[in-house]
Amino acid sequence: MKRFNLNRQIDLIAKREFECDAKGVLSSGSFNLTLLKRFNHMKYLIPILFLLLFVLPSKAQHQAAYNHYIANQGLLNPAYNGTRDIMSGLLIHRSQWIGVEGAPMNQALNVHGPIEDTNLGVGVILANDNLGFTNVFDFMGAASYKIQLDRRGKFLSFGLQLGVSSNVYDGTRAITDQYGDPVFQRKESNITFNVGVGAYYYAENYFAGFSIPKMFDPVYNQGSEGYKNTLNIEHLHSYWYGGYIFDLGDVKIKPTALIRTVVGAPLTFDVSANVLLMERLWLGASYRSVSEAVFLSEFIINRQFTVRYSFDYSISPMGRFGQYGSHEIGIQFDFSFNKRPGMRSIRYF
Repeated sequence: MKRFNLNRQIDLIAKREFECDAKGVLSSGSFNLTLLKRFNHMKYLIPILFLLLFVLPSKAQHQAAYNHYIANQGLLNPAYNGTRDIMSGLLIHRSQWIGVEGAPMNQALNVHGPIEDTNLGVGVILANDNLGFTNVFDFMGAASYKIQLDRRGKFLSFGLQLGVSSNVYDGTRAITDQYGDPVFQRKESNITFNVGVGAYYYAENYFAGFSIPKMFDPVYNQGSEGYKNTLNIEHLHSYWYGGYIFDLGDVKIKPTALIRTVVGAPLTFDVSANVLLMERLWLGASYRSVSEAVFLSEFIINRQFTVRYSFDYSISPMGRFGQYGSHEIGIQFDFSFNKRPGMRSIRYF
């Protein structure tokens, strides 16, 4: 078998194909793998991905990217938690690049609500990200404080979240062409602390937000120190997003946009448009700047339950490997435990 130069391919991918800066900063967890056609065996894909994510000394944090980012604002921005004036929850599952062994798989649960007769909101976030032979589990608690800016229903909310992450790396599951490669002959795990911040401005028919969900980054040191939790400005993922509701009577149109930034890395974005029909069914489409087209759907069962499904497909060369695209499903529940209805724009954002 022809020897595969792993270090050389890693260098090529880091410089040409991944959304990262000169130090290997990975921007959003979405990959453009055009160099895969140069690989002789798909079995090398996962070791390379995880060497970049967890082994290189300048590794940046990986954060899941969901298609229904507006419906999932509680996961994205701590300032959103508690702003809907009801008890609200979201359960979501995402399977990415179906057909690629070891491709990302994500689950998340977010429950949040206001503290009665105050301007405070609280929330809990559980998130599990599995990527090949690595797994990250986050447990975060969020709190927000909103300020009413005028009598027309304009609010500004600030949020803070604190929590811990469990990081597990099992290199022994990798398949390589060199027996006993020390890079892959070990297991590593640790618990790290994290904190996130955000701001959220909203009115009756529009909204805008900014957040940094995770400030700290667990970096693996190839020396003897193992994992270290670091605060590195160059590794911070920030999110800027917004949307507007056009009310056309029986039909409502919701254009939205999300921008992800990492210092020194290419800017990535999502642009979406959704249409509400019969006050029950949302249908829409989205484009992600890493060459992905997305179909979005949402069905409002009643005032308490909503179900969502989305499908995205890479229109880059990666589409040849994840032939069945990526699928995302979710269910949202909303309850009010007092006499006031508390249903502010519940179907819209």
